[in-house]
Amino acid sequence: MSGSSLRRTAAAVLTGLVTVSAVLILSLCSREAKEEKPEALAEVGSYQVSEEEFLGAFRHAFERSGRALQVTPSLLREILDQRVNFYAAVQYGVDNHWHEDHEGTYQKNLIYRQVMMDEFKRRHIAGDVSVEERDLQDLFLRYNTHLRASHLYAPDRQTADSLYRLLADGVPFDQLAADLFESQSLRESGGDLGYFTVDDMDVGFESVAFALPVGEISEPVRTTRGFSIIKVTDRITTPIITEYQYAENKPRIRELAVQQKTELRRREHMDQVIDGFRFNQEMVDALWDQMDGYLDLDPVADVELEDFRSRVPGDWHDRVMGSYNGFELTVGTFLQEAYFTPLQSREQIRSARHFRNLVEGVAYRAYAMLAYQNGPHYDETEVEMSVENTFQNYLNRRLYQTLRAQADIPESAKRQEYATNRSSYFHPREVNLAELAVRDMDTAEEAYLAIQQGMSFQDALMEYGFDEEAKLVGGEIGYTPVTHFGTISPSLANIQPGDVAGPFEMRSDVIFLFKCLGVREAHPMTFEEAQPLIADQLAEEIVMEKRRRIIRETLDRHDARVRYDRIGDIELQL
Repeated sequence: MSGSSLRRTAAAVLTGLVTVSAVLILSLCSREAKEEKPEALAEVGSYQVSEEEFLGAFRHAFERSGRALQVTPSLLREILDQRVNFYAAVQYGVDNHWHEDHEGTYQKNLIYRQVMMDEFKRRHIAGDVSVEERDLQDLFLRYNTHLRASHLYAPDRQTADSLYRLLADGVPFDQLAADLFESQSLRESGGDLGYFTVDDMDVGFESVAFALPVGEISEPVRTTRGFSIIKVTDRITTPIITEYQYAENKPRIRELAVQQKTELRRREHMDQVIDGFRFNQEMVDALWDQMDGYLDLDPVADVELEDFRSRVPGDWHDRVMGSYNGFELTVGTFLQEAYFTPLQSREQIRSARHFRNLVEGVAYRAYAMLAYQNGPHYDETEVEMSVENTFQNYLNRRLYQTLRAQADIPESAKRQEYATNRSSYFHPREVNLAELAVRDMDTAEEAYLAIQQGMSFQDALMEYGFDEEAKLVGGEIGYTPVTHFGTISPSLANIQPGDVAGPFEMRSDVIFLFKCLGVREAHPMTFEEAQPLIADQLAEEIVMEKRRRIIRETLDRHDARVRYDRIGDIELQL
């Protein structure tokens, strides 16, 4: 097979396997942990809150606060209570056998595969990644650069290659975009994606785009959603980058550089493996004939129905449908791994070509899991612990989702809430602003002073602003609720048409000035307008009250013990 066709990897399949990042707060507790760790701060049924876990929760709260957490006894008690309540919810799920029913078993199998792929990436891929000083300097330059690009999207390599051939034959990029996209804006703009910078786009897309000169068109680039052909149309770079700025941002730049290089290396490895696979195309086609129309069955919701695995004759299961480097993918292994491919990925399979993508993605996953399991770094205990930690999060979420599904709010209750608290249901104040974005505070203050001295906002936008797209529309961003502006919302609460506000450092590399073009004052909602909000609020209140009751009952039933007196003895290390 050609290198071109063999690179049709199933990015969607692998994207569906959400990478399991390191769990922020490891529970490190098991059914045997009670006997091993009597020093636990709390015990809830089969689970414990260790001092180490409590410290992890404290550090997490500290980071989320922006490193400005006021440490008080009541705060530490609240952190411990949160972990206790978490385990009460988990224990409730175990008491109701959620950990072993069909849905729970299926979820645990998904989690196991997520953990195995994450560990394979960490042990077999990340170890080969090195970041040099030049890499950090290049990435920092990207942080201070905004690109504008257009793209053509294709779900698979074959389609992407055909689009690229059309471009090579002289078909205009804009014409292909107009024929390709369903979105009217993308059709009319030639696939324009606007301006973006580091970490705004898929890492594969970003890596190629930043290497392209303005006006040049890339070969097909694989992303997590398929393939893109990229055309860079503009590049804006901050002219002055100081050594101080570089040093100040170096730690987060290094972290991102490692993440990006690891992901690119994983994709490269996946391409190499799939390029080397020898597939029995006749077997693949026969499987597609058997499974067409059944792959989108929900293994949880459609548990009563005949699933796609039963569509394949039993005597096929030992047949080899692909091999690579001594590894053989049998039909039985494929069926099992396809079944444990997330539904949202399988729902996209509507043709034999898409099915081939699934086969390739499953083949890579099966190969990678076996390679990790047979490798020198495999740690079964570590895998089990990671699976258990993630599964506990699933049980906690399932309690909430179960209660939410049961919350049925009658019409009379919604009308009563509206009549009682009508003043709470209103359309917030909206403002139509023009924005002027610059790269540093000195420029922002210079622009603000110029406006105060009589320069029009539009002239200031043209002279000082860097966003060429904003200049085309006079900086206007349209009517937006004041509450959507985050931390600067209070500063815009009373702005009036003609007022200029700022400068505001809303992002580390962009400073904004705003001019108010118009205002829509807050006004009451009708019952029909408010009804979705009312239903959501009442349902949330019911869910939270039921969850609190369930947690109290679970703690009582299991005679939970919480040792608040020990919190004061813990050294809070950050």
